[in-house]
Amino acid sequence: MVNVGLIGCGGIAKLHMQVYDSMKNVNVVGLCDLDLERANFLAKKHNVSETFKSYVELVESKNLDMVDICTPVSTHAKIACDVAKNVPSILVEKPMALSVSECDEMIKETKKYGSKLCISHNQIFLPSIQKAKNFVDNGDFELLSFATTQKESFESLKSHELAADWMIMPNQKGIIWEVCCHLAYLQLHFLPNISEVYAIGTKSKHPVYDHFAVLLRTPSDTFGVIELSWVSDETEIIYEVRGTKGKRAQIYRDFDYFFENTVEPPLKSSNVFRGFFADEKRILKKWSNFGLNYFQKRKMIPHLQLVGKYMESIKNDLPPPITPQDGKNTINLLECIEKSLNEKRPVSVIN
Repeated sequence: MVNVGLIGCGGIAKLHMQVYDSMKNVNVVGLCDLDLERANFLAKKHNVSETFKSYVELVESKNLDMVDICTPVSTHAKIACDVAKNVPSILVEKPMALSVSECDEMIKETKKYGSKLCISHNQIFLPSIQKAKNFVDNGDFELLSFATTQKESFESLKSHELAADWMIMPNQKGIIWEVCCHLAYLQLHFLPNISEVYAIGTKSKHPVYDHFAVLLRTPSDTFGVIELSWVSDETEIIYEVRGTKGKRAQIYRDFDYFFENTVEPPLKSSNVFRGFFADEKRILKKWSNFGLNYFQKRKMIPHLQLVGKYMESIKNDLPPPITPQDGKNTINLLECIEKSLNEKRPVSVIN
């Protein structure tokens, strides 16, 4: 049995607790939050016996096998470094830290005490992302480009308790760290050798960049594109892989729906009908997937797979599924994107 202490009982902690509830070999023995009322509410919902206002008290009073850090990014480095001496395994929500230097400190401290550190890049474990990656790795799809598009409304997300005010605060690094982090680690998953970024954007409604696009170059002809906005009335989250031989496939993230674009252009009447029925079929499958995700709680799958593989790595003394270096590489890319936005020029990515 793995005894877990969870630090930070805000929005994402609910998903983490659902995952732990579904795992037979995990026992959450304590929750911690500065807002003790929030911790008590979550503890009551998930039958956790004790809550704490101080993570130091949690760690010192419980014999923990793992700590799960679900706090704002500005606190990740300090908490991870503080608990490393007492806890053998640490899971940190994305993004890993505010800066590469903080990542280095976390890596140094966890190595010093022999604690295994894993970063929660959970979208890598989306079935649709895994299918696309296998598609590329198996040679069925000679990758030409990878595009990630995410358009949402901060106000709408906040009204549904999916976003908080701290996510658009400059001292928390704003939307680049909170949202673009997902897109950045996915880009590195498909394009591990990104060498240069060129970003352009604006602070249209918030005190941080909230509408921007990024071009990611590699030493080869392969490239990546990030388009991100938190000022859109309608949500659209689509990832697309393109191949050198004209193949194209799209992933609708919230529907976990992967499909190849193979319909011919409507240049004659027969193609018009084929295109119409192909679109209708896609719409049906897309919303069927959404229903399955909602009613069967399939949205837990990526995080469940991540935690499950992390538990296996702990048991078998193997590297975690998402290593501290993976987390650091993502923060390095985010720093380059931020620098390019600020300086309005291309920036080299040096790992």
